[in-house]
Amino acid sequence: MDIIERGGDGFHHPSTQDELRALVRFAHDRGIKLRVMGSGHSVAGAILGAGGEDEIRVMLDRYVAVTWVEEHDDYAVVDVQAGCHLGRAPYDPTESSTWASSLNVQLQRKGYALDDLGGISHQTVSGFLSTGSSGGSLTFSVEDNLLGFTFIDGTGKVHRARADAEGEERDLFDAVGVSMGLLGVISEVRLRVRKTFNVVGKQVTSSTGADCAVDLFGAGDGRPSLTQYLRDTGYTRLMWWPQHDFGRIQMWEANRVDPTPDFEVKPYLELGRMPRLASLAGSLLYTIIGNLDDLSVVPDKLVNWRRHLEGSLEGEPDPDACPHPDPSRGTAYSVGEVVAYLQKGLTAGLKRHPTLGEESSPARERSKGLIEAAVDAIEDAAHEVGDAIEDVLGWVLAKLIELVVDGALTFPLTQKLADWFKGELPDWIDEVLGIFVSEGTITFQDCWMCGLPMDNQMDDQLWPTDFTELWIPIERTGEVMCAMRDWYSGDGDPEVALARTGTFSCELYPARKSRFWMSPAYDSDVFRVDVFWFGLNAGDPATDFYPQFWELLKRFDFRPHWGKYLPPPDASWAAHYRRVLPRMADFLTLRAKLDPKGIFLTDYWAGHLGIE
Repeated sequence: MDIIERGGDGFHHPSTQDELRALVRFAHDRGIKLRVMGSGHSVAGAILGAGGEDEIRVMLDRYVAVTWVEEHDDYAVVDVQAGCHLGRAPYDPTESSTWASSLNVQLQRKGYALDDLGGISHQTVSGFLSTGSSGGSLTFSVEDNLLGFTFIDGTGKVHRARADAEGEERDLFDAVGVSMGLLGVISEVRLRVRKTFNVVGKQVTSSTGADCAVDLFGAGDGRPSLTQYLRDTGYTRLMWWPQHDFGRIQMWEANRVDPTPDFEVKPYLELGRMPRLASLAGSLLYTIIGNLDDLSVVPDKLVNWRRHLEGSLEGEPDPDACPHPDPSRGTAYSVGEVVAYLQKGLTAGLKRHPTLGEESSPARERSKGLIEAAVDAIEDAAHEVGDAIEDVLGWVLAKLIELVVDGALTFPLTQKLADWFKGELPDWIDEVLGIFVSEGTITFQDCWMCGLPMDNQMDDQLWPTDFTELWIPIERTGEVMCAMRDWYSGDGDPEVALARTGTFSCELYPARKSRFWMSPAYDSDVFRVDVFWFGLNAGDPATDFYPQFWELLKRFDFRPHWGKYLPPPDASWAAHYRRVLPRMADFLTLRAKLDPKGIFLTDYWAGHLGIE
């Protein structure tokens, strides 16, 4: 059978359904694996297999057309080929993704919209849907837009699964909607899109206590409970910073408004009005404190950071892009300017240190030792700074960080710096985080495609982030929040607390119930706990960080987001999934029927789902 040639990147790039179908039949006839990669936003194991000559890898970057089937005043019907991105994928390996070719821009140009979007819009349409991804709403869901899927099963047969079908055909739609590529290759999605809309919203950053507008841990005390807030708010996302003595929450919320001629766009500014500088400074500091056991690795981890440091991308800004700041564009910065930004923030934080100002305190003695070692080692240590130890120490930290970046900081001073951070972070983490997470309220208003994906301006190279996301019945929100608060507290021990919270945040948001069998929101509105891990940290979150949350929240019958980190692939977790997903057995039976040779089934998915 003739198939298109493999590209130099190791992937096949079909441009028609016939070419895609031929690849599937080729894999079936030879009994080899076939997997499709979209934007690559999921964990690697969820996307591809082991590779080699016995695997066909497919990318659908040439299969991105949007066909207008019907157009009406209040809705339209479109057929979207599976490789089409929702928005622009900034690090698309084929470099073919653009705003103009994205689904969102094509809908908006004609006055239509999807009902919801996730926090980013880099994903392909098929990848977003097939992993069970969702925006933050109990009122709206992209599932409302879905009319049908066209997909190619493991024998090469083309199926058209319709939302309004009955009997076995209905089951087909309910199974393929969230199927992780295990039932077949989604070729096309049919959508019924609605009239466009704008969103108006705000983000309030406060403490998690009495200052918060929502009772995060109770049933409501004159304030709404978190469960009630999630039910009453059109779109929302909460970012929880649970660290010792910090306890801060960012509550992003938005509601729909109809477009009007006088509507004035005011974009959401996630990182303030200097997003590139803030991103560069934050990424640098997180890379350092995430590698304190071996600071010598830091320069090699800053390859992408240095590329962003050098300045804006060539060419004019994309006229189809959303108006929020683009951290990949703008004025170039020097290492010194980024470090100066950090020095200002660190010095301000040191002045709020709980014990640094106390004579003979352990923190003061550690800091004096670091200052003395630095003065002996740094040639220009005679630089004039304020007399206060906080000012001197802020300057010393900035100089040492700059030397770390340059790879010029050597032992034993590297160890002195690492030991200082290790000693101070448990009690001082609140002031470090306060550099980037300040209390207050910001407002925004924008069109749906720019306003809903609030994290598009977080650059994936400056803020590489790993996730495990656990979906729990909405009725148990309060219990989950209390369990996590108590666990995060570390029984009052700052060192234990920091080990449990890490230095990053935890995202909290809802999703509306789904009809799809393998959706983590199957037949239940859910509360989602999305735990972050900075991707340049030393270690492996799957073994070093996430297991504590899998065990802590297992009793709440969580279902995992399939595109993010999963618990270990063992029989006990597979049994857990079967227990909390009542149609999983039906899904696996249908999988075996549609893919009898297992060409889509990788070792990763066989292990996690307990398929022998």
